[in-house]
Amino acid sequence: MSTARVRGIDLHYEAHGSGSSCLVVAHGALGSVRHAEEFGLRASELATHGFRVITYDARGHGRSGYSLLPEHYRPASLADDMLGLIDVLGLERVCLYGTSMGASTALMLAHAHPERVIRLVLRAPSPFGVDIDAARARLYPLASMYRWLGASVTPHVVGMLSHAQERHALKALLGSQRRRAIVPAIRGFLSEPIDPENLATIQAPTLILTHPDDPLHPLRSGEILRAHMPCASLLVAPSRSYWQQNRETLVQVVVASLRGQVVAGAA
Repeated sequence: MSTARVRGIDLHYEAHGSGSSCLVVAHGALGSVRHAEEFGLRASELATHGFRVITYDARGHGRSGYSLLPEHYRPASLADDMLGLIDVLGLERVCLYGTSMGASTALMLAHAHPERVIRLVLRAPSPFGVDIDAARARLYPLASMYRWLGASVTPHVVGMLSHAQERHALKALLGSQRRRAIVPAIRGFLSEPIDPENLATIQAPTLILTHPDDPLHPLRSGEILRAHMPCASLLVAPSRSYWQQNRETLVQVVVASLRGQVVAGAA
């Protein structure tokens, strides 16, 4: 297990491949390196296309250390963690792939340190504006459940309320959390929404991957980003589960974007 000391905690990371181009991958809230492939991303397969791929567990997630203050989990703070990891690994300029919370992290890093970011792929970006209220309404009660019921009972309660086909994977994901870490993490990353008006300065070529029918990752988020980012294109999947069900296609799309190629369907 590899760790890097960053801003007072140890971040767990894994490295794949040895290509000259480096891609740093940031997962979503409640996720981790361990669960990344369940949501469609195959870091080891990306590495076979000539990239050095760095995946890591964000603060409070997976095998990384954690802090107890929600402000340490705001997008700008998580971006500082990402930059710290990049610095520790001796990387100068990188490409970024972020999902949900990880997309917000990548955005904030590209905004604050544009000289360090070559290209961006943002999958299922988090909500902006009024849409964030719907996300808070779903996730803040989950944080309260963790706080009062703990990490062993919460997955069973949520599992009983979920669809049968999602129950096993959802319980495994929720059961892998640590109560002291995940409560401030959930409350923190939604507490300070990103202002899309600030993103117009990001010049890195960006591919946004989104999908319909998902209140936690609304299609409108992708449209907002495309409207505000001068070098962004948007690719809308036909369904919420499309990328999980078509993992090889996801890898092909990401690789094409990172190589500067035209991605079919993106506009």
